[in-house]
Amino acid sequence: MRERLRDLKHYMEEKVRAGVRAAVDMATPKSRESDRTPLSSERTFCDPASKKACVTVCTPRGDCSCDAAALKDALQKALEEHGLQIRVGEAKTGCSGTCRQGPFLGFPQKGFFYLGVPPQAAADVARETLVKGRLLFPYLSITPDRSYRPDVLYDRFSGLLAAIDDTVCMVDVAKYFLDFEEGLSCGKCVPCRLGIKRMEESLERIVGGAGTMEDLEQLGILCETMILAPHCEFAMTSTKPVLSAITYFRDEFLEHIEKKECRAGVCQPLVEIQKKKAFRERMAPKNIKAK
Repeated sequence: MRERLRDLKHYMEEKVRAGVRAAVDMATPKSRESDRTPLSSERTFCDPASKKACVTVCTPRGDCSCDAAALKDALQKALEEHGLQIRVGEAKTGCSGTCRQGPFLGFPQKGFFYLGVPPQAAADVARETLVKGRLLFPYLSITPDRSYRPDVLYDRFSGLLAAIDDTVCMVDVAKYFLDFEEGLSCGKCVPCRLGIKRMEESLERIVGGAGTMEDLEQLGILCETMILAPHCEFAMTSTKPVLSAITYFRDEFLEHIEKKECRAGVCQPLVEIQKKKAFRERMAPKNIKAK
């Protein structure tokens, strides 16, 4: 029995590590592109304090069965017909392309989502919601199966994980779900009792600027373990949001670990590191001239 458990452990570790390394190689070009991205304060899509409205549309990565692109085009056309100068942006979307919630719209300044919006409903959204300020309840996301906090959309059935706009850090979102679930475990089985704690420790190091690639690998291993090993479904459902985050938004995890940067400006320890780095870069030319 011990040999079987030992073999299972080695198999799971090698499987997850191979997947992590492959995903890291795929995500590396994206992290390099972020070198050319301005600071988060400069690239924020929607200003919460502005009176000018904005709306975001889901933007799945890869193949998708919903009409997100068609909805965005139809919404932009409807806004032009009403003479509205409203920006239409892209919501952060992590989806396998098989969810039945899309396409969705996000309203960052108001903090709510519309789900399952067909392109032909774009005119109603523009007229009723953006012009008259009325909610379209058939599309409003109000069920706890799909949404937990106002700027995050999560579907526990398909694993869909989305943020309302670019001001949301998906590493912080993963930590949010673990913080919520940590005190709810009954503690009867080791994978759930200790797994959530070890995952939270890894995420604490990542958002605090002390994270390593070993922390990212451990998150993947523990996610797989807590789906297969526990006695009940609590551990599985509590770690699936984290698995979605490291699957679809791995580039943000890499930025936190390798560059010590938080593109959304949410993780305060990393924000301080970014400020100090920017200050040193500004002061470097002056020091050279002084010499």
